[in-house]
This record gives sequence, C-alpha cells and structure tokens, in this order.
Amino acid sequence: MFKKTKKRPTIPSNKSSKTSDFSPNEGYLRQLFAESADVFFESYTFRTAQPINVTITACEGLVDTESLNRLVFERLETFFNKFPDVLPSPDTILHSLHLPIIKEVHNEGDLISDIFSGKAIILFHGYNQLFSVGISNRPQRTPEETATETTIKGPRDNFIEDVIINSALIRKRLRSKSLQNEQFEVGRRSLTKVSLLYVKDAANPDIVKGIIEKIKQIDVDGIYSGNQLMELIEKPAPLFPRYDYTGRPDTAVQSLLKGRIILLIDGISYAIITPANLFLLLKTGEDNEYNSAFASFERLLRIFGFFVAALLPGFWVAVTTFHQDQIPLILLATVVEARRGLPLPSSLEAIVMVIMFEIFREAGMRLPPSIGTTLSVLGGLIIGDAAIRSGLTSPAMLVVISGSIVATFTLVNQSLIGAISVLRLLSILFASFLGLFGYFFSLLFILIHLSNMRTFGIPYLDLTANINLKNLLKEMLRLPAKQIKSRPSMFDPEDKRPQGGGEQ
Repeated sequence: MFKKTKKRPTIPSNKSSKTSDFSPNEGYLRQLFAESADVFFESYTFRTAQPINVTITACEGLVDTESLNRLVFERLETFFNKFPDVLPSPDTILHSLHLPIIKEVHNEGDLISDIFSGKAIILFHGYNQLFSVGISNRPQRTPEETATETTIKGPRDNFIEDVIINSALIRKRLRSKSLQNEQFEVGRRSLTKVSLLYVKDAANPDIVKGIIEKIKQIDVDGIYSGNQLMELIEKPAPLFPRYDYTGRPDTAVQSLLKGRIILLIDGISYAIITPANLFLLLKTGEDNEYNSAFASFERLLRIFGFFVAALLPGFWVAVTTFHQDQIPLILLATVVEARRGLPLPSSLEAIVMVIMFEIFREAGMRLPPSIGTTLSVLGGLIIGDAAIRSGLTSPAMLVVISGSIVATFTLVNQSLIGAISVLRLLSILFASFLGLFGYFFSLLFILIHLSNMRTFGIPYLDLTANINLKNLLKEMLRLPAKQIKSRPSMFDPEDKRPQGGGEQ
C-alpha cells in the first residue's frame, strides 16, 4: 500500500562544519582546496633571529592582489620588526597588525566562506592560527541607469549585483539609525548574502519577525533569483505577484519610508519590495518627479490600461459572437462587412492574434535592444497588414488585440504583465463559450482571486476592502506632499507622523 522510498543523503553545509575537525595548518589548507585551482598559497619567512613562517591563502579574481602584495606584506614585516624575539599572541595580532577588517577564523565553514568572498587568509605557523583580512575585490560593475525603469528627471544610479554597494546606495539616501539592516547567508552551497532592510518605527514588527524566521528556515543548495527566495519565504501566488521590485534606490527609499521592507540579494541587480498590493504595482518611481495633476493623470492611465489589457479582447469576442444586437448599427455593418470571407470564428481569431503578438513580444525581449524594438514594431506592422490582406483576421479584431497589447506597456512590473497575458486568454475563452455571462464570470473570478490574496497577512485589495476615501485617493492619485500627513494604516506603523510625501 505504501511505497518505500530511499532516504536522501544529507549534504553538509559549509556553515555546519564541526569545530573539533578544524586543524589550521598548511597541509590542512592545501588538502581542503586541492581541487580548487583558483585558490593560491604564498609562504613568507619573517625575522632572522627567530624566524616565523606565514602562509597567505586567497582566491584569484576575488582578492585585491595589489593590496595583498603591498599592504599585507608591508604590514606583516613592520609588525614582526616590533616583536623580534617573542611570538605575539592572537590578541596582539588582532590589535597591533593594522590590516582592514582582520578577525580570527575558528571553523571550516567560516574559512571557506571567507576565501570565496575574496578575503585573504593568513596562517601563522608558530601556533597554527588563522586570520582573515578584508581585501576583497570581487568583479562588479558601476551603478548605471537601469534599462527596465527609464527616467527623465530622476536619479540615474541603479542597483548592481553587489549587496554591499546596493545597501550603500540606500544608506546614503537614508542617513538614520532607524534604518535597520539584517544580514543572512542563505544556501548550503552558495552561501548567498541576503540583506533585509526596514525602518524600525515605520515597518510592522510582526511582518519583519515573520520574514526573518522564514529566511532562517530556508534549506536549499543555493539562491539564484529573487523570485526563488520569495517563493521560499511566502506561498507563491498562481497569477499576481506578491511583491514588487525596483532597480532604483530612490524608489526603494520611498518604500522604506512608507513602512515596507526591502530585500537585497547578492548577485541580483534589483531590490524586492514587500508587502505589495495591486496599487503598488501600478506606480512608478518617476511619479514624484512631476506635479500632482500630471502624475495623477498618468497613474489613472495605468489603471485604465490594466483593465484594457486584461479585459478588452474578451469583451469584444463576447459582443461580436453572441450579442451582436448590442452593437450600434453603423459599427455592426462595418464589422460584418470586414468579417466577410474570414475562415475563423471571432474567438479563434482573437486567440490566434493574441498568441502571435505574444510571440513578437517574447522575441523582442530576447533579442538585443536595437534589433528587438525593430522586430516588434516592423514585424507587428508587416505581419498585421499581411494577416488582414490574406483574410486571416479583420481590421477591427487587429485594432482590439493590438490596443490590448500596447496597454500592457504602460505597466512596469513584468510579473504583472505576465499575469495580464494569462487573464486575457482566460477572458477570451470564457467569452467564447458563454458570451457576456462568461466574460463577467471571468471578471468575478479575478476579483475573488485578488480578494483572497494575502501578503504577510495584508489583503491584496486592502484599500477596496476597508473603504477609506483618503487612503484610496492617496493610492490612485498623486497628492501634493503637504497633503500626505501619515503613513499607510495597513502597516500599523509605530511612527504615524508625516513622512515627506513618498508615493510608494
């Protein structure tokens, strides 16, 4: 009845190595890194009266070789000249050997982590003590303007693939001790650094505590994407994303001041913003750079574009297939004339066109930017015109589908765009079989799905569930800074004072 399964072998973590098996000597180090060709060893002898041998171990490409060859060697020589006859104690080394971020290494896990983080390991043969020195120089790029969030008036620096620099980009904009930075190493093999940032008196302490506990419970080989980390922390939603992301440090700071939490992952060039709701996904960091009237108009356009992108094709299919009597006579005559001779019904015609445009969008994303833009625009125009001439689709259907696709480009979050693509096909399928009844059924399905979603206990549609006109206006419109006098109540912040008009 029950199938017997083999127990999977437990893979030991680098961090869980036993201290009792740790024997710091040169032979142990060479055996430990025997299969790592990029780890090198350099041995030196200091003092003439009572010579002492020192071995330096580091990883090529991750350590700063200039600092290693000049700073470390010179400091060691100066240090041993001060102690020509005695063997200095570990405390003396820590306090008198003036090297950057020097600390003692006590176990194998810390040793491996330090080596592959770019630190240099110094072994003193006299008493077999290991010390790590923070002279890393890992490959990284300079903060440049993000390609996914173009800006006209705002700052042009963005996050890169280094968690330390990303934290610094936030810290230089938020010089306050209330900004907390919790750091973790996640992944038994990758030991990926993860930073959790929040403003202590603005964020909900229960949410912060819950995220910290979830991060500590993660047991995987490695972390390689932000979405993977969030799926391990919070139950993934089938359609709509439970978090937002940004490549802009100023947007991250605005979210922190609102009471949200930022997650930074080493090797990933964006910040994760949580908890998120639907209205957060419809905002951009550029909103605060324009006056409230224009920014509010742009935000309303995005909300309108969201509904057009998801629901317009299904509505058109339902009306043209089952409810032609609801179409004005002039428009009906045009539609009937345009559909004369078409081999496909409206529903199948819409599905074919949606899939074709999605293929163009996907191909444009995978190709280089210059070629991808040309392919998306010219390919859509040429093939769209050819589809009309060949009798595959009607001009009205092409306008509806292309308008729906273009409306998705008003949104920033790519995960939300993916959800809209699925919902568009869903509404078309329901409308194809049940007409307007099926169309409104799909709309009700979306509404129920969004209403049931929670992000760390906060409803996805909190502003519409707990009707508060002031909060609703603050989310749907960009109010002047003087009129924003408190943080969102859904986070239950300790400090509810004015926070400067941040709109995230």
